[in-house]
Amino acid sequence: MNYLAHLHLAHISHTSLAGALLGEYARGSIDQGLPVPLQIGIRLHRQIDSFTDAHPLHLGAVQSLPPPFRRYGGIIMDMMFDHFLARYWSRYHPWALADFIGYSHRQLVPSEHWPPTMITLVQRLKQHRLLAQYESFDGITRAIARIDGRFRRPTPLPRSTPLLRARYDEMELAFLAFYPELLDFVLNQARQG
Repeated sequence: MNYLAHLHLAHISHTSLAGALLGEYARGSIDQGLPVPLQIGIRLHRQIDSFTDAHPLHLGAVQSLPPPFRRYGGIIMDMMFDHFLARYWSRYHPWALADFIGYSHRQLVPSEHWPPTMITLVQRLKQHRLLAQYESFDGITRAIARIDGRFRRPTPLPRSTPLLRARYDEMELAFLAFYPELLDFVLNQARQG
């Protein structure tokens, strides 16, 4: 799952939104010197990623992509699942998407525990209203294409739009079947502490 889903899942599980994003950057053992809410957020982020990557619906969608896109299938599907979450937002959250994004922006205040890359990410999320762009097909395909810049060598991601258009319906069905299971998993993890 990508940023919108991690923030959504942190909110509904009453865990740290900052910790949910910090999980993207924390490597190895969780730093016991971090505030406990951040530690919990990192742990939940990792559990969400493990659940998602191993789930047959997500895995099947990734493996069904043709070369050369399959190599980047995890990225593509995580982004597309964020797109579908934005499109079907009212099914999964009582607030309007715009209200939730505004709330998230207010909650994500940099601290000394954030790496510089996360500070930059949050600044970009706020300045360019990136999460709001995920709702439209054009917005999500632009976001996927921009990921190419994070790699040392060119990727096929900027050329993925025709593939995403052709596979859109099956990706949507996979998301709609998958996300309720992920919600149940996250709420169970939160209850277990």
